[in-house]
Amino acid sequence: MPYRTPFLTSLVLVVLQSVLASFSHADFIVYSLPGAKRPIILEGSVRVVSPTIVEFTYPGFSPIAINPKDVVAVKAPSRREEFKKAYAQATRAQLVDEFLKAAKLALQRGLIKEFYQCCSDAHKLEPQHPTLLRLAEARRRVKQPLGTHAETEKKLRELTSQSSMKVEVSQHYVMLHDTQDASSEKRSRAKKRLELLEQVYESFFLKFALDGVVLTPPKEHLMVMLFAEEQTYLRYATSLDPELRSASGFWSPQDNIGVFYDQGTTEEMKHLLQISEELKLAKRRARGTANSREVAQVANSLDLLLRIAREESDIEVVSHEAVHQLAGNTGIMPRSTVSLRWAHEGLASYFECPAAAGWAGVGAVNETRLIGYKKIFRTPQLAPLELLVTDLLFDAARSDGAVLDAYGYAWALTHFLMERRFQDLIQYYLKCSELQGDEAGRINRSELVNVFTESFGDIRKLEQEFHLYMDTLKTDVERMREAQLKRDVPK
Repeated sequence: MPYRTPFLTSLVLVVLQSVLASFSHADFIVYSLPGAKRPIILEGSVRVVSPTIVEFTYPGFSPIAINPKDVVAVKAPSRREEFKKAYAQATRAQLVDEFLKAAKLALQRGLIKEFYQCCSDAHKLEPQHPTLLRLAEARRRVKQPLGTHAETEKKLRELTSQSSMKVEVSQHYVMLHDTQDASSEKRSRAKKRLELLEQVYESFFLKFALDGVVLTPPKEHLMVMLFAEEQTYLRYATSLDPELRSASGFWSPQDNIGVFYDQGTTEEMKHLLQISEELKLAKRRARGTANSREVAQVANSLDLLLRIAREESDIEVVSHEAVHQLAGNTGIMPRSTVSLRWAHEGLASYFECPAAAGWAGVGAVNETRLIGYKKIFRTPQLAPLELLVTDLLFDAARSDGAVLDAYGYAWALTHFLMERRFQDLIQYYLKCSELQGDEAGRINRSELVNVFTESFGDIRKLEQEFHLYMDTLKTDVERMREAQLKRDVPK
């Protein structure tokens, strides 16, 4: 169980802005939830209402009032502002490469609409540009209708023995679920989950096409399940494999089914929701009293944070497991077995959107994974790449912390290779898919090292380039700090 800090002292708000007077241009706030492992970084807008009230609005949610006493001033550009700057530069230059550079940034920032705008502008300049042709073909394949889902639904019900669950269908997915239907003015959690899966799906194919590979999408709807309660999910998951009791979601390569649950139903979240309900009651009781505003601000803030935390936890799990499923259904990774864990988990973690980042796009700098990388890097006996690419780091992990660190190292190496050695990485994945294991599915570790060096060259040289690259990656918080330092330098 994580350490729980006292509630009122842990509900800390940091509005990231340079001075109170410029709150109307604020981009980020940082909250620390009670019991949370890391703060939540929220990107929205802040407006000064009065000397004692600042209003924060998170996209898709109602505004909340914040006491300026809880403010620390920092200035930072938003993801959208970073994109706008790149797009303006491309517009001035009127060069295809500049528009494609802006498009890549849009994809990294989760701005799909803006991504297509950049491609459209580039197309006007050079319709036959190879990258644009790849992207057009990838989009055509993704938008190709899959036909009826009836047989897929039947297969899903037979494989899972879940005949009573409801079905929800999107363009590329068939989902069985037991979540509640939404009221007329809201989308159900099942529909929201399918929308998120579709977002990951499209981004996956666009990323590979942008960098040079047009993947072939699955010919049938992909199968997924969504449980309304964590405990129901755990009963199902552990019936398949007892080791899944600690998994927040999984993809079964044998059945080709992705399985999830509503992240708002964990014991920790239920505890926080109970606190939130108690605060709402306290808010009602405090009306007309001297401290009514303060109680209301705390109650409203926690309510917003919990709803956002629920959404973003869903995003983190889905973006990871959905990529496992996509990789196994597009030929990038073998579907019959998860034989090379570092490669599978590294790719899934690369596309994973960190909780507390919203839909951050593709290749976000994940602070949790970055911490894991740094812990391995600072431990000389664990840092050699041979230990990672032969799965020894995963096999030797004897604690949850050690496993998370291995995930971080796999994420880091994949991030480097996706950004700097993409074509070599694709060839490496294909070579790994052709490897033959023994009767237990094991592959000789020396053979794994040979395949890696055949794909990327001298491993010591690559190791140096890898660590130098990692020094350039910055989290949102680090970017904010740098922006603040630049603002503070006297002109």
